[in-house]
Amino acid sequence: MRTLYLISIAFLCFLYSCNSEIKTNGQKVKFGIHELVKTSEIPNAIFDTLKSKNIQIESNQQQSVIGYITKSDSMVFQHSLSGQDFKIVQTIYPVDKEQKYCAVVAIRPNSVIDNSHIKKTTVNGNSVEIYFNYIGAKKWADLTKKSIGNQVAFIIDNQIYTITSINSELKNGVARINGFNTEMDAKNISEALNSSISE
Repeated sequence: MRTLYLISIAFLCFLYSCNSEIKTNGQKVKFGIHELVKTSEIPNAIFDTLKSKNIQIESNQQQSVIGYITKSDSMVFQHSLSGQDFKIVQTIYPVDKEQKYCAVVAIRPNSVIDNSHIKKTTVNGNSVEIYFNYIGAKKWADLTKKSIGNQVAFIIDNQIYTITSINSELKNGVARINGFNTEMDAKNISEALNSSISE
């Protein structure tokens, strides 16, 4: 599992994508940037429940990845955590070379940044650039300042599209979701985000 974890981090950064294209058909999507929760903060009872749902638990509990679930199991994976200070989500893309496993991660339930903080998005190759409005840019700068050395997750419709390591405070009001399989995938997400921006 240690090797799988190392592979997953590399692929999460670059979003090693599935063969199928992302299709949103102009539908609105729910966007959020969430803080991650270290697995050492999660009660043992939750791990027992997750094991019963075919999740292979990550042995390094100082990381944010709880474990791994096969793509086939991930299609039906749901887990309610009422009363907890975190929720469990999975990556939309597989994180291993064989494209068999998705990562399962704990995040803070409330997003720091959401659709209402986006001014616009644009496509740049296989990436989506997110331009925040004034309030969003301030929240992004504050989040990156307090998260130096940690990671945040970019989530669309309750699935992780990327996990980003924060190395410095970012004051330019721009964020990027990297590594879509095709420019069309990036375009579909960009259009869905733009149609979901609160006026």
